[in-house]
Amino acid sequence: MFACNALFRTVYRKPIPAKTPNRYFWGWINMMFNRVDKDRLKMVGPDRLCAEWLLRNGAKAKFVNVPQMQINYNLLPSDTVPVLIEELDGTESGIMHIGFDHLKGLTRLRKVKLHKCVYLEDQALAKLKFVADTLEELEVSSCKNITDAGLLHLKDLKKLKQLATYDLPYVKDIQVVESSLKQALPGCRMDLKS
Repeated sequence: MFACNALFRTVYRKPIPAKTPNRYFWGWINMMFNRVDKDRLKMVGPDRLCAEWLLRNGAKAKFVNVPQMQINYNLLPSDTVPVLIEELDGTESGIMHIGFDHLKGLTRLRKVKLHKCVYLEDQALAKLKFVADTLEELEVSSCKNITDAGLLHLKDLKKLKQLATYDLPYVKDIQVVESSLKQALPGCRMDLKS
């Protein structure tokens, strides 16, 4: 009995090792939810696949001729029903820059809202070029990883009519960014704050 108690004390009195951060695990999971499935793309097309990506990651999509935003992955129309995305709302979602490859092939996306997207980085804004022919309205706000360089990627969005930014702590010189964007996009109304 004594030996058993001594063993118990030695085994259970050892310091418990600190938990290893599981951030990498969740980052990997998020990357899997954001990557483009090329086989599925061939089956359902870019708009349906983009909607699946958005909803799987907690974002919202609005389809052409449908009045309400689609928020529930399980309520997406059948694969056989064609859909066209006209609005994307990424508020508080898990969308990442690698997922923005889903924008390739979209022909009707005109409005994008990126608010409190914790995984969003400058590369995502660069990939908005995939919808440069249709994108008219853009909001980028409370995305803590966006920098001046990321906002300067927006110069390629020649159809942009409205741009708003705020609460972007890593944007250091919003006046320089605004001046550059106004030169590149003279027809765009801008409300830029960092």
